Order: sequence, then structure tokens, then C-alpha cells
Amino acid sequence: MEKLKTLMVSSVLGLGLMSTAYAADDCIMVADLNVEFKNDSTVYMNGGERKEIAEFADFLKKYDLYAIVEGHTSKFATAPYNYDLSSKRAAKVRSELIKLGVKSSQVGALGFGESSPLYDNNTDIGAQQNRRVIAEVFNSKAELSDYLASEKQRIAKIKFQEQ
Repeated sequence: MEKLKTLMVSSVLGLGLMSTAYAADDCIMVADLNVEFKNDSTVYMNGGERKEIAEFADFLKKYDLYAIVEGHTSKFATAPYNYDLSSKRAAKVRSELIKLGVKSSQVGALGFGESSPLYDNNTDIGAQQNRRVIAEVFNSKAELSDYLASEKQRIAKIKFQEQ
């Protein structure tokens, strides 16, 4: 299992693989989590969002992995409001994962507000896609803690700036 986790994280983080050869049976596909929300809301975009959360919970439990749930928004409010909304979205998804049996120590939550858009906020489709909660997956609680500390530091200066 330790080789499996090392390979999985190397793939997630985009790192080069170690010189150790791995068989296909040693690899897993990392489950994605991408939950979208209605505008100015913590209401899911559609009924499929809960199914996606349940599948992600099963994945974390099956492989005994850790995750950070990241909340994001579009830019159509003040940056402080968006930061608060993104934090509430991330907390909601984290809470649902815990209700589905994921240990609270396995999953953290962090709001990014409008600081990290992936799509063009100047289009309706892009803005909708930016109203999301995604997750990053880690092998250990230490890796999760390191990532969380790093991201908190990275966004500290920009989370309240209008994008």
C-alpha cells in the first residue's frame, strides 16, 4: 500500500516517478471532486453533486487517504464576501464527507474566494465553473498539513483583493 500511495501522490503532484518500476496493479486512479454551486449560494448546482461527494468519500475511505476541500467563487461580489462564501462551501462539502464516514482528521477545508479562478469570469459559463469545490488528495496527515499551511500563506495577501 505504501508504494501505491507514493505513486499516486507523485502522479497527483505531477512529480517524476521514482526509478522503481510499478506494475499496473500497483496504481489507482485518483478520484476527482468537482462540485458546482448556484450563484451567491451554498446550494448545489444539481442532484448529481451529492453522488459525486459520496463517491469521493468512498475513495478516501477505501485507500485511507487525506484530502483538502477547496472552495472557490466567481468574481461577482466583493472579495471578502467571496472568501466567506467559498469557506462556507468548502465546510459544507467537508461536513458531508464526514457524515459519509470519512474521519474528520482525514479531510480539511479552505476557502479561496475569487483568488484562484480556473476559468474566464467574464463569461457566464466560466463564472459558473469557478463556483466550485474541488479537492486535493494526500498520502498522510503531514502532507495535508504542509499543503494547507502553504496555501494559507499563498492566499493570505490576495484573498481579499478584487480579481
